[in-house]
Amino acid sequence: MTQYWVIIPAAGAGKRMASAIPKQYLTLNQRTILDVTIANFLSHPQILGVAVGVSPNDEHWAKSEWATHPQVIRYDGGTERAETVLNGLQVLLAVGVDETANVLVHDAARPLVTHDALTRIMAHDGSEGALLAIPCKDTLKLANETTQSIGTVDRSAIWQAQTPQKFPLMALLEGLSTALEENLAITDESSAMELLGWQPALIEGEATNLKITVPEDLVMANAILASQTHTQQ
Repeated sequence: MTQYWVIIPAAGAGKRMASAIPKQYLTLNQRTILDVTIANFLSHPQILGVAVGVSPNDEHWAKSEWATHPQVIRYDGGTERAETVLNGLQVLLAVGVDETANVLVHDAARPLVTHDALTRIMAHDGSEGALLAIPCKDTLKLANETTQSIGTVDRSAIWQAQTPQKFPLMALLEGLSTALEENLAITDESSAMELLGWQPALIEGEATNLKITVPEDLVMANAILASQTHTQQ
């Protein structure tokens, strides 16, 4: 059974949440979003450890239930997600993770990823990486500069990217480094690897693996978590 390290970039401020504190420290069922996210990984038997990248002046991490856990490494993140992930990859190299090993990168604000979804992506053995994603179900419109619909996009080839995303450590380090050096626009790890010609596999995820970005997302996440807890009882 292959085991994995996980990088969780958690250095962002989450401005769209309009919150006084970074969104990863907002409460989800009496725990912080970040603590719930970490718990989902550490409770999976294939996870060796988690590297959490937080802001150098983070005032909240010390209160985390995982702050002193032996399987958790806290490190300084950067100003952009790519920089934070890159720092995490360098930390994993420093603690002896093999440069050819696959690593997982996961959004701090996706606390509802399931063990089933994690097992599916870790079981994939393709050579060009993989990411959780879901096929688009909605009708998509193409808008002009005045926000008018000028066409309908064929959704059959559209998938919504999620995390975790899985890539070999050194390959991802090189991909992110290249993107940053060339000032290329990347929004996730897959986009950096795609710029190098990689074609990561899309592993079907779950709609409940939502990213908490705006206040209503937190309401939905609490409702989903409450439903999952009730089902397990």
